[in-house]
Amino acid sequence: MGRPVMPRRQNIRSIVASMPRIWGQSGLVHGRLISGNQFQFIFPSEESLDTVMRRGPWAFNDRMLILQRWFPTNQPLINFIPFWIQIRGIPYHYLTREVIAHVGRALGNLMEVDFGLETAARVDYVRVQVNWNIEDPLRFQRNFQFEANVNTLLRFRFERLRGFCEVCGMLTHDSGACLIQNGGGEDLSDDDNEDAALPPAINQNHGVIIREIADDEENGDAAK
Repeated sequence: MGRPVMPRRQNIRSIVASMPRIWGQSGLVHGRLISGNQFQFIFPSEESLDTVMRRGPWAFNDRMLILQRWFPTNQPLINFIPFWIQIRGIPYHYLTREVIAHVGRALGNLMEVDFGLETAARVDYVRVQVNWNIEDPLRFQRNFQFEANVNTLLRFRFERLRGFCEVCGMLTHDSGACLIQNGGGEDLSDDDNEDAALPPAINQNHGVIIREIADDEENGDAAK
């Protein structure tokens, strides 16, 4: 099952007609419209369905699609897209699976960590998969403290991301339709970090506290 994130730019009938071809399964996958501005695709096998879901997330007309496996419990469609996110900037001596998972949980609903010491030595990023709520703005950089009195800026790249508001980071509208752009709403720019402190890291991290810091917090100010 699925639905578009921006119905005004993503015609439902065109989605149903086009996605099987985009997936390379024309004539095999059949789609239909259902109520609530949603659609459903029927796959010929579990293997073909798994292949499509594994290669996602997917977009149509340069905007993201929400897709989820259907179950007979008939649960309502949720608002989440599973993004693989590249994380750059974690100090090398703190590169452990636990630290990476800690950062991933700060971003959202952590699903998976893709990390190996051998790979980390060859590339300048690590990856986490996060089930991203489309009602939240995308965040492309955030400050964390990996050691006392030192702020570290981490940068994020969302793989297979197509289309978002460059003013507030939302997936559900264009920049021209943004309330912030038109003088309303609250500024949700990338650097607008939350005030809540993150929980302590586990003992393998040398006993340091890994936490996100607020923009208005002076470098080295610890939460009391």
